[in-house]
Amino acid sequence: MKYLNLICLSALTFCFWPASAPVADVATLCRIAEAQRDVSYVGVRLKTLGTSRGTKTMEELVIHRSAAHSYRKVLSIVGEKQPAERERKRDADNRTRRRRGKERGRGRELSKWERNRSQFSDKEIELIAQNYHLKLEESGEKTLGYETAVLVVKPKLPQRPSKYITFARKNGVILEVKDLDSEGTLREMFAYTRLSFEQEVVQAQWQKYQNEIHVAPRRSQPVSQEDASALLSGKLVQPAYLPPGFQLLELRSIKERRAIHLTYTDGLLGFSIFETAGSRMRGDRRGEVIHLNGTDVYKHERGHEDVFIWKHADIVFFLYGAVPSSEKLKVVESIVKR
Repeated sequence: MKYLNLICLSALTFCFWPASAPVADVATLCRIAEAQRDVSYVGVRLKTLGTSRGTKTMEELVIHRSAAHSYRKVLSIVGEKQPAERERKRDADNRTRRRRGKERGRGRELSKWERNRSQFSDKEIELIAQNYHLKLEESGEKTLGYETAVLVVKPKLPQRPSKYITFARKNGVILEVKDLDSEGTLREMFAYTRLSFEQEVVQAQWQKYQNEIHVAPRRSQPVSQEDASALLSGKLVQPAYLPPGFQLLELRSIKERRAIHLTYTDGLLGFSIFETAGSRMRGDRRGEVIHLNGTDVYKHERGHEDVFIWKHADIVFFLYGAVPSSEKLKVVESIVKR
């Protein structure tokens, strides 16, 4: 918590510059992030995800006791909407595989508990304050009986997403979130339909479900740059170019694969690079071939995004994310030239 306060103080100091977000609005974002860590609650929410296969809406149960003990589980699939015909044709080669695994996958989806990740890490708060306009809008409406306000997060640069956060004025807990891409298309949203902050209710739900909450540890773990480089025999390469406002968020190692996962973000938008030692490209040699500095880079479409795959020495690089393809290509070029 002390580190979060330091981050917020840094963001507030930064905001005294004329081009930055108003101090009070950044403080609101910090309050929301703090509430997501510290306020206990239990609730049911509707969550909608936008994917290459269309949109899917599901009902989730969320039990949040603390930042270390926050879990969610899909209770039911409320609805699915398929993409337009021209988009379905693009995914034709995946239909058979999806159909065969649909029921099996849905069964796993409905029975699996997962960790409920906080909306904002400390680093993301700092970058949002730098790269986005924040505006607090008071609301006269009530949601689930709670007085609310809305924090609107708008980009300073083109081709970046927007975010609308409706939260309880009482304690700062998020009641509804809408994420829109640069064209205003829904990326993700959730809205609570039931919610309780009563400790007796939270404890009762925890006792009811705690024996079935078995979340497998992540296959990756945070790692320093020195250890990441050692895992790849000194061959870790970071891009010389990043899109404006982006910074390295974290490095994680996947030891059983001798792989490093690098995540970059501007606070809301992000992309990832996997660097894997001793790996074969196998079926990844498809799509458009781009010749860069003597290296063949393979670009192909996955969902609505372009991914880039190439190999140098015995390291296979894989880059993907929701940033524009032209920006991803600049990142690739900066790595290849190094």
